[in-house]
Amino acid sequence: MRRFSIAGLTLASVLAAAMPALAGSWLTQATLATNGYQGSVALDASGNMVSVWDQETQLNGSQVSEIWASTATFGRSWSSPVDVSGSLGTGAGYPAVRSSAAGKATVVYTNPNSGTGLYADHPAGGSWGAPGATNGVNQFYVSDNNGDEGLAWGTGGARPTSSTIVAVERLAGSSWGSATTIAAAPHLSFDGAVIAPDSSMAVAWESFDSTCGSRTCKTSNWVLHISTRAAGSLNWLDSGPLLGPDATQHFGQLAADGLGDLGVVSLKGGNIVSVVRHGPNWSGPVVVASASSFQYYTGTGRDNRIFATDANGHATLVGWGDIHLLTLAAIDGNLATNTWGAPTTISGSDQSPGYFDFAMSSSGAAIVFWPILNSGGTGTTLWRAATRAAGKPWNAPATAGTSYEGGGTPDGIAVNGAGQALVLFHGYSSDLTTNILYTSAYQP
Repeated sequence: MRRFSIAGLTLASVLAAAMPALAGSWLTQATLATNGYQGSVALDASGNMVSVWDQETQLNGSQVSEIWASTATFGRSWSSPVDVSGSLGTGAGYPAVRSSAAGKATVVYTNPNSGTGLYADHPAGGSWGAPGATNGVNQFYVSDNNGDEGLAWGTGGARPTSSTIVAVERLAGSSWGSATTIAAAPHLSFDGAVIAPDSSMAVAWESFDSTCGSRTCKTSNWVLHISTRAAGSLNWLDSGPLLGPDATQHFGQLAADGLGDLGVVSLKGGNIVSVVRHGPNWSGPVVVASASSFQYYTGTGRDNRIFATDANGHATLVGWGDIHLLTLAAIDGNLATNTWGAPTTISGSDQSPGYFDFAMSSSGAAIVFWPILNSGGTGTTLWRAATRAAGKPWNAPATAGTSYEGGGTPDGIAVNGAGQALVLFHGYSSDLTTNILYTSAYQP
């Protein structure tokens, strides 16, 4: 479950709320798998869909613990699932799938017994290849439309006295490289990563001080850094201190456009701030919003779900729009000028939306997806989504699907440049014995 930061009080009424009529439609939801877990979806520029998940049992109840996958043309039935990984023994493999714009898909996952990071490729129109090693830890997985990929992670932390920040890359059409230690110090924390449209990679990380007792550690002097490496280069470049030293972590999240701009949004001194690099130079911090009026996600799971930009630098940040977590809101900005607008409510009349996922394509088409738990006291979870076409305002929220006793987090989402979207969510059978994965697709 993702964490979030709460500071101060505000009213939802301060948010802009221009909600146009619903455009497009959600297709009938489909059952993807039973006793499947930890699902992920991808969608290419032509609407070809891919889904992967951790399959725990066969239909007859026998244990399998394998990564299964299915594909479909947009709006058509999913193919019969295939085993991608072979037997993983016991434990979850936590698969994640990405697709290039041209349709080559890659799944990364973990062998739970050895901790080894693995991957398999699915060429456009082809079949899944044999598994191979990523040479990395599947903690934070990033990619771009070209098919470039990266993994980044941290070791150590507040209590250990040795920490590292590590990354590994794979340019489109090549193999995974060797893992590189970007930074090493007594106390480091990994924040996030991104692959830019020019195939360069950036990693956000922080140094800090820590004094530990028998139960807790007191941290201080948090300093934010961004390390970058150009495509094909052997060298990582450290930005030096961008924020801090500060008393608390900044939780920097990255986005990059096709114009060469690289941006990081972070928490600092009660505000959400943005720092942008144009060429070799980093700007000073600009206030995006008060952290008391817009709730910044401080935990983004295995990839970035709060901050993105289109190819031309039009950026969007998504979070809760009030202190009571009753609304979801978006803030639009521009990386080229490092300017930002006011928060806009995107969840409409939905009350208390659950944990959300946000995805945005290079065209600017976007989707935010969230659950409304136990709707009407019936045990039914409504899965809701707000969509946006490139260059247009957000559409009013619509119901993408329903499930019985669904959990509080979406499983996966994807959106392409045409605004087609795909979501993956879950629920239980009425006797609460079987987990069911569902998909639903949006046609603008």
